Amino acid sequence: MLKPNSNAINVFEEDFSKKNSFFTGSLDLQNLKFDPFVTGYAFIIWVKVPTWVDKAYPSFRQMTQNNFKSFDGLSDISLNSATYAHSFNGNEYNFASNITKENTEFTLKHQEYSGSPIKNMYQYWVTGIRDPLTNIATYPTLAEGENLKYAAKNHTGSLLYIVTRPDANNVTGKNIEFAAYYTGVYPTKIPLSHLNYSQNDNNGVEIDMPFKGNMYISPKVDEYAQSKLSEIFTFELEEDFTPLEYKNSTSSSGTTSA
Repeated sequence: MLKPNSNAINVFEEDFSKKNSFFTGSLDLQNLKFDPFVTGYAFIIWVKVPTWVDKAYPSFRQMTQNNFKSFDGLSDISLNSATYAHSFNGNEYNFASNITKENTEFTLKHQEYSGSPIKNMYQYWVTGIRDPLTNIATYPTLAEGENLKYAAKNHTGSLLYIVTRPDANNVTGKNIEFAAYYTGVYPTKIPLSHLNYSQNDNNGVEIDMPFKGNMYISPKVDEYAQSKLSEIFTFELEEDFTPLEYKNSTSSSGTTSA
């Protein structure tokens, strides 16, 4: 049975709901032992990327993780029912039949930049799996020195999706609300539609990249997400800002700032 890992992520304390004033027309606004769920704080972490993609684009992980604008594709897991009829008038009795996990695809949104780094990186990954002209998998012969065989493990990746509280940099404070681990991940398109032209249409470009993958949620995923989030991301706050001119002046004079 699935239960969140309360040692790794934020889990609502059941004792709060036992208070007489909780959910009885008013909340305990004096002790404030609750916080509404606030959306808008999430991260992706590439745990594994095909070695030939990493080799061709060493900045792939950083460019896509730090330039991540939205995640879409999570869907509810449904417990399905079946029925059988009983009695002379055919009354229906419902019973649990199976569960539908789904969650085998998702979409990431990235900001594109001049020079098309996002398009080029995903284009390389997709065309390595299948060449658009011949339908041949090309990465086994193009990955020089790696002697890779054609196999799903050699052209798919693994991804962590992490949702946090507003205190996104407070990892040791159990700030994670939800974590999902995706295996067998690969992109399913080469983004080209943004390159169409329309007169007087001068806009920035955001690219939606669809993926296939298999989602897992578990206490161990929660624990792993906590360790990876603190390892991968650092946050520069307003108080950390240093004018470039000040940096240059202190470095040239041989002094360092506190």
